[in-house]
Amino acid sequence: MFRTLFSLSSFLLPRYCCGCKKIMNNLEVVICADCLCELGQCHNVFEDKGDLRKRTSIYYPIKNSGAFILYKKQSIASKLIHKFKYDDDLVIGKYLMQLFCNDIKKLDWINDIDLIVPLPLHWRRTWHRGYNQSEVLAREVGKIFNIRVETKAVKRIKFTKSQVRRTAQERWENVENIFKLCDQKRLEGKHILIVDDIVTTGASINSCVREISKVKGIEISVIALGLAE
Repeated sequence: MFRTLFSLSSFLLPRYCCGCKKIMNNLEVVICADCLCELGQCHNVFEDKGDLRKRTSIYYPIKNSGAFILYKKQSIASKLIHKFKYDDDLVIGKYLMQLFCNDIKKLDWINDIDLIVPLPLHWRRTWHRGYNQSEVLAREVGKIFNIRVETKAVKRIKFTKSQVRRTAQERWENVENIFKLCDQKRLEGKHILIVDDIVTTGASINSCVREISKVKGIEISVIALGLAE
């Protein structure tokens, strides 16, 4: 009876794939099987590839790193992340992070993480957007692995213009000294996991890592939903 009602409701109120807009079947969630397959062709950029760690270890050595998606323009991955980041579609971001966490579970070092720190967003941009996309992702990770999310120890103190369409040098100059430690005691002696949405040059994360590295006994790992080419 329940299956019949569910099938009827799906027929009357079809669900559309967030990637290609095709009607999904009863077993598909958020995106269809075709889009999920395409997504699988560019995911799992873990620390053995080295690229993410190199981009985020300019000022301080990152202990572990991993990215879910290799972010290519015009790919299904870029479309989905763009909807999450700029079109307020939090369901997509949470869904992608859940997929990522299925892979993270295979990594032993996740069990060593004490705190999760989402890359801070300036309060003006948070107010304008309504949320910090990195915090949305971080809280999903925290919920899955039962790790506390810390949002008060480090703040973004300077409001900067978007990094989009800036050169690599301009990106680094734009984020210099934009973060400030507010409570070192919260982080002392901890192994923290910084969570970001997309890493391009790594300028923003490096600026944050540089500030956090002042904490006594700190260890830092990084994950990102997307790693740009």
